[in-house]
Amino acid sequence: MDISRRKFVTLGAAGAALAGMAGLAGCAPTASSANAKTADAAAEGDWLGTAPALTVDDCVRTEETDVLVVGSALAGSMAAYGALKNGAKVTVLERNSCPHIGGMTISFFNSKTQLDAGLPKYSTVETANDMFNLTQYRSDMRLNTLWCERSGELLDSLKEDFLEPYGQYYQPLSLEGIFPDPSQEITSYISTGVAFSETDILTDFTHNIHTYLEDEGVQTFYDTCAEVLVQDENGAVTGVIATNADGEHVHYHAAKGVVMCTGSFGSNEAMMRKFYTTHFAEWALQNNAYQAYMGDDPVTDTNMDDGRGHQMLCWAGAEMEEICGYAAWQTTAWRSFPYLLVNTKGERFMNECTSLLTSAHIVADQPGHGNYVWQIIPSNDFEMPSSFGYDREAAAEMFKIEQTEHYEADSIEELAKLIDVDPDTLATTVKRYNELCEKGEDTDYAKAPRYLDPIDDGPYQAWKMTYLFYCTLSGVRCNDKLQVLDANWDPIPGLYAGGNTVGYRFGGSYESLLHGGSNGLAATHAYVAGESAAER
Repeated sequence: MDISRRKFVTLGAAGAALAGMAGLAGCAPTASSANAKTADAAAEGDWLGTAPALTVDDCVRTEETDVLVVGSALAGSMAAYGALKNGAKVTVLERNSCPHIGGMTISFFNSKTQLDAGLPKYSTVETANDMFNLTQYRSDMRLNTLWCERSGELLDSLKEDFLEPYGQYYQPLSLEGIFPDPSQEITSYISTGVAFSETDILTDFTHNIHTYLEDEGVQTFYDTCAEVLVQDENGAVTGVIATNADGEHVHYHAAKGVVMCTGSFGSNEAMMRKFYTTHFAEWALQNNAYQAYMGDDPVTDTNMDDGRGHQMLCWAGAEMEEICGYAAWQTTAWRSFPYLLVNTKGERFMNECTSLLTSAHIVADQPGHGNYVWQIIPSNDFEMPSSFGYDREAAAEMFKIEQTEHYEADSIEELAKLIDVDPDTLATTVKRYNELCEKGEDTDYAKAPRYLDPIDDGPYQAWKMTYLFYCTLSGVRCNDKLQVLDANWDPIPGLYAGGNTVGYRFGGSYESLLHGGSNGLAATHAYVAGESAAER
């Protein structure tokens, strides 16, 4: 591996990395009986539904393993890695024909790899506390601290076992010095992200890690969809019944444990309406882009994020958290460049520096509950800084900016007509915004002065900023061994979870302190889950 690929760079120069999402490949049935139950549950408003009436006697055969991992994306691969490193025979089930993953970065904390690259060493206490604060005091601080204590070790182990031997690109990223006065920013960031691609999502990483795992003896069954957990007379989980591409039921017996890494429930209408507010649930269902992170990989199961993994866990005795987080962000226009934003009425409605990862609910709540707003930009020479450290030229290439719907006009009133908003309203909004910029103080939304640029130099532009929903970030309660807990907070023997099936990691939405934070939590928690199962 070329030494230049090891050195850390600033985010803008790296062209990097939206904060990564653990968009995990869930395992859920394609069998018609199971899908019918899911559809019926949605129609009735019963999010949990009923477990398929399948037994081992319905299966054509039994496959034996020590640790069974359900789901093959980032959490699934790290769970398999954790179990493998601890001497277990590992089997992975994946409902699709290949693994997939969201995002471009994974967050790690105080690894030797990062420290050797010159990145700062952070305080565990300060970081864990900040994570807790940014999740509205809803996250389980044991899980925050577990990431702080174990994620660096995970990266260093991956570097030795996989990244270097397999020539996998990796690059610790620095956010140091991007913000002249961090106290003026809405969002805080620390340099925990590691990129695993220069230009793409984590497709290569995902495929390469599975090549490594399979070279080490991990067996993966694709196009194989988990339907129900198997439990003994005492309630201990002993395996899974799954349906393969031929429609056959197969019993996978796990001598040590099952790790559920089944991702989002974003396409399950009943679950979305149960765990999210009315407007946001409707918005998310209409604008679900979960499959975006499949890249060029084939999608054989188009209903992947249907929440069956969460249902399976709850059928086995687990309980869902009641306040659920989400991942959604802008997909067009000048993302992270805080130009004036207006809604479809032509009114300003937020501090434009609010993180792209945490602001979708604000957009969803606007009049009309649509999925877009407008950036209003002057044609002067003001160099608007990014609120996430992007270089404008690199951002234009990365965001394919010219593909964004945008308009230009010589007056604000003409521009308003082009974007179908009331000309008088937009003119009033721009006038007020210009007054705030001239004063150098945003007394409406308290945007930092360095981002205040008046819309006073035509021609004027409007860029359509579209928001999409990607996945849910919520699940069941687990302890610090990632054992799944029942209603009495007792571990369900043999049952573990990782990634977006794990609850109490976020509050009402993503938090953006960690660069690639959702992926970082998913990777670390799943690794510990696999480790715990193997040691059982």
